[in-house]
Amino acid sequence: MPKEWTYADDSVGVIAGGLIPNFHAELATARFKYIFVSEASLKGGLEVAGRAKKITGFMEWVIECDFLIEVALDKWNELDSPQRTALVDHLLERCSGEEDEKSGEMRWKIRDPDVQEFSSILDRHGAWHDGLAGFVSIAKKVDLTGFDDADENLNVISQVQQVEDPLSEV
Repeated sequence: MPKEWTYADDSVGVIAGGLIPNFHAELATARFKYIFVSEASLKGGLEVAGRAKKITGFMEWVIECDFLIEVALDKWNELDSPQRTALVDHLLERCSGEEDEKSGEMRWKIRDPDVQEFSSILDRHGAWHDGLAGFVSIAKKVDLTGFDDADENLNVISQVQQVEDPLSEV
């Protein structure tokens, strides 16, 4: 069955509207469109729950938006309210803007997450660089109760906690 798209302003847009002023103030003047796609795409064999896309040029003019937030409806329907908020927050975090000092106009862009790593590398080598070490220090504080794989996640985190200075031997 071909994928179908629908507007998601009444759900995704409402959540984003609460997050932007509190956590993403630099996006206050950005123009967003929120849409659902009927089913998740695959990337590297993994389902993609959502995407943030920077709109440029002619398409920016035609659809009058700076960013398109696309959420897979099939994945959305599996999430509870806090998970939906986390997904929207994640997608907004991908969006960024800074003011051009000369023109005063905002320059919008998509940014990558702070850390991209495989769990197997974390398991074998610990937090081997500063970015990952910072991420792990925050992850240690996360409450994992209620997750099916919480025991596995706690095991990885406890192994990482045993790594005192991951860069000392590099």
